[in-house]
Amino acid sequence: MTKEKYRVGIVKYTDHASLNRIEAGTKNILAALAEKHGTVIDYEGLVFDGQADVKRMKEIAIKLVEEKVDLVISIATPPTVAMKDILEAAHINMVFRAVSDPMRAGVIDSFEHPGEYITGTSDSLDGAELAEVMLAVMPTVKTVGLLYSRNEFSSMKPIEEAKAFLESLDIEWVEATPASKAEVRAAAEELIVKEVEAVLTPTDNTVMSAELEISPVFTAAGIPQFTGSHAFTINGAFMGLGSFYKDGDLECQGLVEKVLIDGIKPNDIPVIRSPHTFAAINNQVCEALKFDRESLEAKITGLGKRTLFLDSQAEFDPDSNL
Repeated sequence: MTKEKYRVGIVKYTDHASLNRIEAGTKNILAALAEKHGTVIDYEGLVFDGQADVKRMKEIAIKLVEEKVDLVISIATPPTVAMKDILEAAHINMVFRAVSDPMRAGVIDSFEHPGEYITGTSDSLDGAELAEVMLAVMPTVKTVGLLYSRNEFSSMKPIEEAKAFLESLDIEWVEATPASKAEVRAAAEELIVKEVEAVLTPTDNTVMSAELEISPVFTAAGIPQFTGSHAFTINGAFMGLGSFYKDGDLECQGLVEKVLIDGIKPNDIPVIRSPHTFAAINNQVCEALKFDRESLEAKITGLGKRTLFLDSQAEFDPDSNL
């Protein structure tokens, strides 16, 4: 039976275009569910930015327990990891979004039966697929830079996959692994000094939080950056593989409806994996690096993906379907 009112906490890892768009979409789906079921879903005063601080995220989890929320929606891997045990001990359900490798992060038991109090959506990236797209665009590349944070679970698997793919083709790779946003620019400059011809970055929140700062540095050096999300693209990366956030919103809406409204146990709701269906190319960077748009589109289509061309901007437009 639908309650008259539900209280829902929303916690994102940090402030950047991708997570901000997911937060906005999450609020929209809660409003849609409230209207559909004739109830109130209240998140006033329950929306938090973790500020990339694990201690803060744990404190937020404790506060949400004290607030006696009905559900917590976590956005990205770090807050999901930081809050899971605290919420579970209080018997509070969690639905996560944008957790790339929930098994390695230790937040689920399996994709089919994730856990007693947790389920969600995974934007898992295939690092070999990202490297394959790069190679289709730059077939003669010999040295590739890998830029990712050594502190992010979400980056480990795609980086391992990218390394294996590159090594199988005798392509040299070098890596730079910043531990925090403050270290990202120096890491990017380190790759430039090492004369890499291209850079690969997975769906890494630490790098993404500094993308507006580092993307002009790569472009000025003539180095295209291939990434695991189209949020990087709008912040100035050359290319990002993507899945539509609107689709992710609808996936999350279905999970929240099942857990919050229908009362289905999270363990009986499989984690949804969101495929990367397109490659987004930055219009301004494409022109600056003198790539031919038609040729790029043909190469990407040959890999079975759609091509989108996007302009640089700090945030996604509020009414964007991306």
